[in-house]
Amino acid sequence: MRSDTIRLLNLLQLLSEVAIAVGYVLGLIPFVYAWSCAWVIPLVFVNLVFAILTGNGTTLKTIINIALAFLSLIPVLGYLFRFGGIVVSGLNMRELAKRRNN
Repeated sequence: MRSDTIRLLNLLQLLSEVAIAVGYVLGLIPFVYAWSCAWVIPLVFVNLVFAILTGNGTTLKTIINIALAFLSLIPVLGYLFRFGGIVVSGLNMRELAKRRNN
C-alpha cells in the first residue's frame, strides 16, 4: 500500500478514535451510553479494519476496545468498562499521533 494511503487511513483511524472516546465520555452520563453506543460499537469495528490494513500496531488495543464497547452495555458495571475504553482510545490516539508526526 502506498505511504500516502496509509497516512490517510491512520488519520481516519485517529479521528474515529476521538469519536469513540467522546462516545465513552458521554456514556458516563446516566442512560446516554444507550444512545452513544450507536456510533461507538460500529466505529470500533471500523478501527479494527483500519488497524489491520495499515499494520500500525494498534490491532490488539482495538480488539480490546471492541470487547469494552460491548461490556459497557452492562448496567452500573459498564462505567468501569467505559473508563477502560477511554484509556484504550487514548493509548491508540497517542500511538497514531506519534506515527503521524514521523
